[in-house]
Amino acid sequence: MVASLLIAAPAFAQQPPGPPGGEAASEALATAAATLTPQGGPVQVPDATLAMNALAAAMPGLEAGERKRARSLLARPTDGAADPFGHGYPSGAPVAYAESPHFCVFWVDEPQNKDAPNLADADADGVPDYADAILEIAEFSYSVEVAPGALGWRAPKPDTKGCGADPSARADIYLKQLGDLGLFGYESVDPGQGLERRKYGYMVIDNDYARSEYGYPDPLEPARVTFAHEFNHLLQQNYDSYQDLWMFEATATWSEEFVYPAINDYVRYIRAFASSPGAPITDREAAGGLKIYGANVWNHWLSGSGGGYGVEAVRRAWEVSPTVEPPDFAISAYERAIRNRGGKGFGREFVDFAAATAEWRTGFGGFPDASLYPDMKRKGALREARTKRFRLDHTAMRLLDVRARGKRPIKLTVRAPDGTRAGLALVGRRRDRAGGRVTGKREYLGRGGKGSVSLDSPGRFKRITAVIANADGRVKGFAGTDWIYRKDGQKFSARLRRR
Repeated sequence: MVASLLIAAPAFAQQPPGPPGGEAASEALATAAATLTPQGGPVQVPDATLAMNALAAAMPGLEAGERKRARSLLARPTDGAADPFGHGYPSGAPVAYAESPHFCVFWVDEPQNKDAPNLADADADGVPDYADAILEIAEFSYSVEVAPGALGWRAPKPDTKGCGADPSARADIYLKQLGDLGLFGYESVDPGQGLERRKYGYMVIDNDYARSEYGYPDPLEPARVTFAHEFNHLLQQNYDSYQDLWMFEATATWSEEFVYPAINDYVRYIRAFASSPGAPITDREAAGGLKIYGANVWNHWLSGSGGGYGVEAVRRAWEVSPTVEPPDFAISAYERAIRNRGGKGFGREFVDFAAATAEWRTGFGGFPDASLYPDMKRKGALREARTKRFRLDHTAMRLLDVRARGKRPIKLTVRAPDGTRAGLALVGRRRDRAGGRVTGKREYLGRGGKGSVSLDSPGRFKRITAVIANADGRVKGFAGTDWIYRKDGQKFSARLRRR
């Protein structure tokens, strides 16, 4: 993995609970068009999936002329006449395909064409080695992500396109030059599916992942994690295509670790999460648009030993998504999934998660590859007998340094606004980050108000962190491009004293 690879996500239009119209629909079209426009320079965008699916959702709200452009953008590379704007394979270029049990891969079969992969065929089976490798990657991803694999998801929704005697039996992959678009790959639903929540689609993967464009010494490394990620998006479409964008990306990035645990590409996005604890995990613009990818750590905590709910909880959130209140709302979906697994809901679990992030590098909280994580950003210190006041939006948190000294117990007292779900914690770490023992005390405030936690003998710790979280994700409606959260900008106060 090349840690210095430059990536930054665009500000995508948030999918509403149902098709948008007016300016929101036009914005979705403009974003998708910009995403499929050559960027020049190094790869800039993790994938175009959000833009393409926001556009598909916006189709019913577009004017006739805009709808024509949208159909072109959503067209498959092989659609030809349906793609007059030239985002597919070049007109007249020969296209070949190969099949595996669950996939069909297409490529331009013309050496000088920029969309063609390397056509070398060492085993003389009539399929380029690179296409063979992609099919192998695809089948391995399928074996992990789809039932009865480790994640147990429903197979992609069948469609009538693709290849072979029964096109509905296989999901479709298109190899295409994406480096000049600044993309790793993307998944898109096909147009013309109306208001259906469960949709079929296809995937587009780069034709070579050249080191000159992507920076990876082994071009199959980005191919592996990109495919695992985009395939999970395709699976998501067979549950709820209108789900919140942050849940789309947090889940797809989470799935990478189960398919290819040795690559650890997902860790790069955790830097974005760790640098912005004061922004909601739902914020699609935080940390340059990368925090929603870094929010994969929420899923890792929920499914791992920290939350203890297993991978079924994440899948269950997608299963119930269309039926929660309000429909297609991620936090409500997680709330239902957690309760279905015997938990007490999103708010309480989010407080425990926030506390776990304070010393996650030690293994506290059960995060995978935790030693590779950066420290969560602290914002100031909490001194004894001094009150610190600040505001927190929904699902945002603040971490504060606390001086570790003396034998007398210290007590953290936090006041949250009445009626706001919140929580607090004191987390102490002994010795170094790699093997330091961690002690955490936390309290959940289901109705806001005042709460306190204490730590004995603070001088025994190498570091102590106070964590305060606004765990309230409730909404009061939807406006323009995002939900209206009821408990943003909430006033908190924190005070530390010795007992």
